[in-house]
Amino acid sequence: MADVSRELFSQKGYLATSIEDIISASGSSKGNLYHHFKSKEGLFLYLIEAQVDEWIERWAAKEHQYRTVAEKLYGLADHTADDLQNPLIKAAEEFSGSQTADPAVAEQILNAMNKQRDIFQQVLREGIASGEIQGGTEQQLTLILFALIAGLGAVRYELELDELRPLHRTAISIFLNGVTTKRNI
Repeated sequence: MADVSRELFSQKGYLATSIEDIISASGSSKGNLYHHFKSKEGLFLYLIEAQVDEWIERWAAKEHQYRTVAEKLYGLADHTADDLQNPLIKAAEEFSGSQTADPAVAEQILNAMNKQRDIFQQVLREGIASGEIQGGTEQQLTLILFALIAGLGAVRYELELDELRPLHRTAISIFLNGVTTKRNI
């Protein structure tokens, strides 16, 4: 049922996918759906949490490839840009903007997505501890970097993946180098 639901939400969007669509496509019953998930929102939350957990697992599998914090940040930029092709992201945006979204479920979705921010924070913590990263507190730098990378997600409808990855890498370069020269500080 989860795979079918993921496909429907990805194709039709959150609002256009009904419980009846899910039941019909999965061959399941309404009772079975409600036995496992409290609501359509609960099912959607499950899918978002699973997607975030998969993102974290894929990152953990490749993080060892990077020796320095800077390399890890570039790797995270690529990892994040690649994930922008995930069709559930658009459905999550639609859900979050919906007037009918249960605020408690919306908060749980935000909490799930903040697990990704925690990965950025872990890398920055490592960089601060090693002296590779300076210029702010761990929390400040995490919020700035995550907002920068997450904000780039807004242009995914305008650019192709081969354009998004370099843009994300440029954002990391700007973050690491700052935007002013030492003379202008």
